[in-house]
Amino acid sequence: MDIFSKSKYQARIIFILLAINVFTIVFWGIQLKASDEDTKPRRDAKDAMHIIKNKLNLTSQQEEKFALIREDFFKKEQTLSTLIKQQRDSMNTIMFNEKTDMQIVKDIAKRVADNGYKMELYRIEQSQQLKEICTPEQLKKFEELVREIKDYFKPEKKKNK
Repeated sequence: MDIFSKSKYQARIIFILLAINVFTIVFWGIQLKASDEDTKPRRDAKDAMHIIKNKLNLTSQQEEKFALIREDFFKKEQTLSTLIKQQRDSMNTIMFNEKTDMQIVKDIAKRVADNGYKMELYRIEQSQQLKEICTPEQLKKFEELVREIKDYFKPEKKKNK
C-alpha cells in the first residue's frame, strides 16, 4: 500500500468518525429538547389570573392585590428553589467524594428539608393573604377553582412514539 492510498483510507475513516459524532450530538440535542417539552406546563400563569378574575368576578382593586401577592410569592419561591438546588448540588458533590463526611451531608440534607418546609409556609401565607381579599361568595367559588387550576397547570406528558 503506498502513501497516497493510506492517506485516502485515513481520510475516509476520519470523515466517518466525524459524521458519527455529529449525528450523536444532534440526536442527543433532539432528545433533550423533547424531554424538556414533555414536562412544560400547558398554560401560562397569566391564564390562571385571567380565569381567577373572571370566575370570582374580582374588582380591579382585588385583582391588583392578587397580582402583588402572587408576584411576592413567586419571587420568594424562586429564591428558595435556587437555594435548595444549590444545596442539593453541594450535597451530591460531597456524597460522592472519596472521603465523605456524613455529618456534613446530613446537615445539608436538614437544610434542604427546612427550606422545603419554609416553601410550604410561603404557600400557606399566600393562601391566607388571598383569602383575606375575597368576599364570602368569592371564597366558595375559589375553593372549587383551586382544584380546577391545579388540573389546568398539570404538565402534559407526550406519549412515546
